Amino acid sequence: MNLIRFRSSSIWTFKRYIKMRAVILFALFVFGVNALPEVDPQILSGRQARNIITDQVIEDIEDISQAIRDMGLDPFLIDHDVYEYELPVPVLFNAAAELEDIRSFGLSDIVIEDMSLSVLQSRLNFRIVLPHIHISAKKAKGEVTLFGEKLTVELDGSVDVRNIDAVGHAGYRAGLISGISISHVDIDLKIEQIVSKLHLVIQGQDYSDVINDFINKTVPAKLDEFSDEVNELVAIIVYDIINDHYL
Repeated sequence: MNLIRFRSSSIWTFKRYIKMRAVILFALFVFGVNALPEVDPQILSGRQARNIITDQVIEDIEDISQAIRDMGLDPFLIDHDVYEYELPVPVLFNAAAELEDIRSFGLSDIVIEDMSLSVLQSRLNFRIVLPHIHISAKKAKGEVTLFGEKLTVELDGSVDVRNIDAVGHAGYRAGLISGISISHVDIDLKIEQIVSKLHLVIQGQDYSDVINDFINKTVPAKLDEFSDEVNELVAIIVYDIINDHYL
């Protein structure tokens, strides 16, 4: 249970770190040169200003990658762990899980394909790619008893996600009276390939084909079908982060 609390605390700390970094990044996007301390914009050329801003953004993204590694999330490894929980009267509820050789890598491999600031257009253009995220399990078994009824689940195999590609730009307006405000955030999110090779057994019944078809076919099809809505949602989240936490 201590390990569960530790991992939960690490993930919560990481989420908070990412949220803080997101605020800083998009503050830089929006405020441009004015967001940089101890730099007089009047003595900088347009190219120098753009380089300072984009270099800072790239540095912050690299810090996020390092934070993921420092928290033990990439690579992520569980050699062997057993988790158990039960009520004082176990027949009402008890649960146990056994994990063996759980591995994941690629979460911190954030590749910046493009990061460019257009001062004339008042926007920052970006393209960020996660080339390959891999998750695998040699054994993941869980048993839950609820009011005397037992549910058993066993899982092993792997999932590979290749080329998560986020392309977009953040635009802003600046006025002497109105100050700085976001005009729009546009993001186009694509996933090139998802490959699931899982073996799933529930209550002795093999559901491997069901879970693999869902991940390999249904999920990509739905992401493609609702791509406009997904992109809109991501843009709204980014927009809200900027407005709620900085502007």
